[in-house]
Amino acid sequence: MRNYRTILTLLLTFGVQVLFAQELVKELVNYSIPKSIYFTGEKIWLEASVFQNEKPSTSQVLYAELLNRENQSVHVEKFLLENGKVFHFIEIPENLPSDHYLLRVFTRVSPLIDLENGLKQEFVTIFNPTKPPKVSAEPITRAFSIPESSASLRLSGSEVKAGEKLSLEFGDLTDLQEVSVAIFNPFLGKTGQIPSEAIYQSEVKGELVPELFGHIVTARVDPMLLDTTRVYFLSVHGMESALYTDRADAEGVLHFDIGGLKHWEFVIAQADQNGSLLDFELQSPAVQTAFKSGFIFPELEIGPNDEAFLQQLLISSGVQTFYSERFEQEPIPVVTGFVADRTFLLDDYTRFETVETVIKEYVPMIAVRTRQGKKQFRSVNEFGNSFSGNPLMLVDGMPVFDSDQMAAFNPKSFEKLDVLSRRFYLNEQEYEGVMSFSTYEGNVGGFPLPSNAIFSQYKGIQIPIELEKSLSESGSLADFRSVLFWSKDPLQTLSDSNELEILTSELSGIFMIQVKSKNPDGSMTNHRLRFEVTED
Repeated sequence: MRNYRTILTLLLTFGVQVLFAQELVKELVNYSIPKSIYFTGEKIWLEASVFQNEKPSTSQVLYAELLNRENQSVHVEKFLLENGKVFHFIEIPENLPSDHYLLRVFTRVSPLIDLENGLKQEFVTIFNPTKPPKVSAEPITRAFSIPESSASLRLSGSEVKAGEKLSLEFGDLTDLQEVSVAIFNPFLGKTGQIPSEAIYQSEVKGELVPELFGHIVTARVDPMLLDTTRVYFLSVHGMESALYTDRADAEGVLHFDIGGLKHWEFVIAQADQNGSLLDFELQSPAVQTAFKSGFIFPELEIGPNDEAFLQQLLISSGVQTFYSERFEQEPIPVVTGFVADRTFLLDDYTRFETVETVIKEYVPMIAVRTRQGKKQFRSVNEFGNSFSGNPLMLVDGMPVFDSDQMAAFNPKSFEKLDVLSRRFYLNEQEYEGVMSFSTYEGNVGGFPLPSNAIFSQYKGIQIPIELEKSLSESGSLADFRSVLFWSKDPLQTLSDSNELEILTSELSGIFMIQVKSKNPDGSMTNHRLRFEVTED
């Protein structure tokens, strides 16, 4: 038996080393967006991929972040990678002030392994009508030229009227990787992705947290107040709700592995028996970096000569691109709770005004007692014997440690009750049964937040989507598209003559054509060409 254990230990150790080595393979992150100028509330459409040695990455989550000029993360979205790819959008928060922002795309580990290939970024300009940028009293002349590289591209005209068609010929370019035609951003002197080495002063420092199954929520407690025996609870709430637990390690770090659960709207953190959480802080998954001393974050300033263009752009931002959310069966069943001994659908019974009355009237596996003026619940097993302590009490996965509060609550928003009248083990914790309520909306149904709990609008992974029509298609109403064409697979759109027809919109201004083509040696070449749409 001793030799068998030694062999098993060696196998497990070797297996862990091989798995960890696999996770250290560099990830190549690539992404594209159709334009670089937006208004708050608008969507930044994003197409991205993450590969390891030309195969889809083992990482399951991609992050897109907006960083302000103070090097502060102001918005982070999480996307599910499917075969290493994702097509989705970043919805710009309404409260962002007008400014340039650094859009960054990465996985949880890619910048830590290879900063240059694992962290990709570029500037985007965001306008907020209620929080405008610096305004000059005098017209501003933008003293920069629009770069072009159009030796292979031919356009039927450099100036057209709104609503007219243009023909774009690609000449001898055949291996096209991406084509976009969108409004040009006159407020940035230079557009396009920026190498990480030009921005950051050193390598990224952080903890390698491979996300092989889903998102991992990281938290930290103050090392000066560290108690490694204390249990912390994290319940996530939304389309599905579930409860997770962890203890802090010697550095005060906790990892709540959410695993297959993906879509939720907020989280609630608690300490065992509603203990203090003054030392507890949720950590952002965003990568931590420092700007180089010579890195210049461009200033945003507008003048009176920009007013007409911005008014048109504001109208354009209201053009909605319709999409449908894709709800798919998870490939691996998500265990969000436990297997109940019995489930009570509360609408099948007469409604009472307190949980205590409901339990007394309908639930024989739970007894309600009063000890020293305090209500207590006791699970009763199949032999009629009751346990000596409260069961684990849950509302949509949120632990409730105050039995008086639970007994007095009006369960009108509770849809069902799941009861387990046996010992229940949640990781290392043991409970004398479970009494779990689920609400209609999955939002704890108005149950009071425990006094020491932390509520956070910490959203889960975005639901996969499918476009109902292309971003480039015009609607039946007035056409104010700022993106006239965008495709990562443009060869399917071209005619036999290797031409692309572009229908302009009512939005006037300078538009930029950007084409990426692959060379025989595998390298990429960017081609640019501009044209102007004028008013009728």
